[in-house]
This record gives sequence, C-alpha cells and structure tokens, in this order.
Amino acid sequence: MNRRTLLRGLGATLALPSLEAFSGKTLAAQRKRNDPSRFACFYIPGAISQYSWFPKDTGQNYTVSPTHKPLEHHRDNFSVLTGLSHIEGRISGHVHPYSWLTGHNINLIPGTISNTISVDQVAAKHLGPTYLNSLVLSWQNGVGTTTLSRNSLGVDIPATADYRRVFENLFPPADRAEIKKAQARLALNRSILDTAMGNVKDVKRKLGRIDQERIDQYLHSVRDVEKRLIQKEAILEDGRPEFDPSKVRLEREVKNSMREHIELMTDLIALAFQTDMTRVATQCLGGEAGPNYDDYKDWAKRAGARLRGTHDVHHKGGGNRGETNPDVIALSFRDEMLCACIARFMDKLQGIEASEGTLLDHTVILFGGAQMASHVGTSFPTILAGGKALGFKHGHHTKWPLDKRPMSDLYLTILQQLRCPVDSFKESANTISEVLV
Repeated sequence: MNRRTLLRGLGATLALPSLEAFSGKTLAAQRKRNDPSRFACFYIPGAISQYSWFPKDTGQNYTVSPTHKPLEHHRDNFSVLTGLSHIEGRISGHVHPYSWLTGHNINLIPGTISNTISVDQVAAKHLGPTYLNSLVLSWQNGVGTTTLSRNSLGVDIPATADYRRVFENLFPPADRAEIKKAQARLALNRSILDTAMGNVKDVKRKLGRIDQERIDQYLHSVRDVEKRLIQKEAILEDGRPEFDPSKVRLEREVKNSMREHIELMTDLIALAFQTDMTRVATQCLGGEAGPNYDDYKDWAKRAGARLRGTHDVHHKGGGNRGETNPDVIALSFRDEMLCACIARFMDKLQGIEASEGTLLDHTVILFGGAQMASHVGTSFPTILAGGKALGFKHGHHTKWPLDKRPMSDLYLTILQQLRCPVDSFKESANTISEVLV
C-alpha cells in the first residue's frame, strides 16, 4: 500500500462523498445529450526561454520545439501560434496578467488603473447555465496578481489556490438537508438583490447622465448575478453529480512543488468539466515574481545555473542571452514542465468519453503568456489546443509578422467557435482562419 491508499483506508477522506464511479463519461454522454462547449485558459508567468519555445519552421510539417516535446503525442490536437500580441492595448512591466485576457491598456488614463472584461468571462456569460459561472484559480491566495479574470466592469474576480475550497464551491451539497439549506441561502441572496435593485433605481432618477450610465453598468452586473442565482437554484434540484471520489486529491504530498500544485488544479478543472459544474476555467500558473518553488532549485542545479529567485530566473532566462546560457536552460526546464502539465490535462480530457468524441474535442484550451522576454510583449508565446468538435484545426505552427495581428483576433475566433453571439472583442479585426477547418 502506498501512503495515499493507506490514508484512504483509514478514513482520511471521509469528508468526500461515497458515490458510484462515473465510468469515464461526461454528464451529457451519460444522459445521452449533446455535449456543451468548455474553455480553459492557462497563463505562463514572466518570460519564456525563446530558443526552446518557438519552432524553427512553420506549417503543418513543422518540427516540434524542444519545450513542446511533452505535447508531441497530442500533435494533431494543438497548434503553435507566433507573433500575436496586444498592439493598442500593450503594457510593460510585471502587470501583464492584468491584460492578457482583456487586451486593455490598464494605464490608458494617467494616474489610474482601469480594465475591461476578460475573454473567459464573455464566454462564461454565454456558456451556461452551470452551477458555478466560472472557475478562477491561481498559484497562491491573495499574493500579487493571482487572477486572470475580470468582470463586465473590469474588476478583478478573486482567484483561489485552496484545493478543498475549490472542491466545496464547485459541487452542490451531498445530501438533501444541506441542499435545502443552500436553496434557502440563495433565496435570501435573491431577496437582498431585489431590495438593492429597487433602492438603486430610486437613486438613479436624481443623478446626471454620466452617473446614470455608471449606475446602468452596475445594474447590469447585478442582473448577471441574479441570473446566475436563478440558474443555481434549478441545478440544486438535481443534486451532486456522480463521480469517482478516489480520483479527487485535495492535498499536496510535496509542500512546495509547483508541478504538483498545477496537477491538482488541472485535475479539479477536468472533474468540473466532466460533471458540467462549470464550463469555463482560468488558472494563473505562477507569479511574475514568485513564489520561489523548490522546482526552481532543481532546474538551476540541472542547468548548472546560479540559484536565483523566481523573478530573477524570468529575467535572466529570457531574452537574447544565447541558448547555451545556464539561466536560459534553467528557464527552459520550467517551460517544459508547464507543457508536461498541459499534456497531462489533455490526456485526462481525451480519456473521458463525450456524447461525440472525447471531452478534449469539446474543450478549447488557451495556454501561453504575454512576454517572450521580461517586459517584452511583442510576441506572445501561445498554444491553442482541443476543440475539434467546435471546428478547430491543429497540427501546425503559424507565424505572423510582429505587431500585425492582435491577440484579440484569436479571442474573437474562440468566442465565435464556442457559439457566443459576439462580433468583436477589444481590438479584433477578423477571425483567424488558419486555426479553423
């Protein structure tokens, strides 16, 4: 017996529900319905090791780059896109996570920080109804820029790095008595919202035009919340879906392992998509300047590089320092590990049967970052994966000249293939035909 099996035998996981196995199918497949679309975004912090990341050639017959080797068995299910970036919305420094999914220049108005809705939240608005509107995950609770998601007012949506909290928020209660309590809480929340809406409307009549527009934006957000509460009430009636609890792990075995943290989070995303508790997820895979995971020590040792903090690894490993530079090699090990985590996530999705094909075929995965070197956002390292049932075509490396194709074009393409009724996103001009069948 390994340690985890022994603990389970001793009842250490009694808090988890004892349910029948889910048989490796999506909820839609089990109920013989059409599978909905899903969307997952994963952000790479800091720079990437550009010598190992970007393939040397383009087209369908391109040579897989060293960094992407862990993904090679999924070659027909992912594409490498080079040269995309935010052009009008470009920013610099360590604040790239704020704008990666919004395309907004957060410093547009001097002296203030503003933002707009992120692409995942546009998708979440149209891909429901689900128990949880979206899953917003991070690398550490409340430290630095932990969230990638912004609501319709451009306000940060808090992210969590607590596995048990994610699990508890993700699923309805396990027994009917707890479900009734949850329904009562939802009813109370709706009552409070109704009262607040009435009071705000009274105030609105006394305001000027600009303030009335601001109130309208606020009321729009409140109505979104109200809509989600109504949806949640309906879903509670069905109770918690069945799944195999033995596949749910909510604690790390290695306390400071970056890889294990990402694997635990992606396992929860896969479970959430399989059980249709949510259809949208974002995960910030680490901080621009931290934390100093033990993994970085191992990569430095393997590369023969000086031991550095996370921030310095991103700075020294990015840029044009030469592909034999030890710091560059150390950062390439981090990049390869991240690709291995995404490959593992894709393995899990591909192993789950959908109503047509696999869960991977119905899930669009955006994996990448906003800097090819520290503070340099002229070509985002970008991988698009999955979504074959949604009309995506993979197995190629496509490259555009710098500052010619906005990242927003890709966002618009994703939203439209997810069947979201949108005609534009931020600075988009056209959809990207190269990624479509």
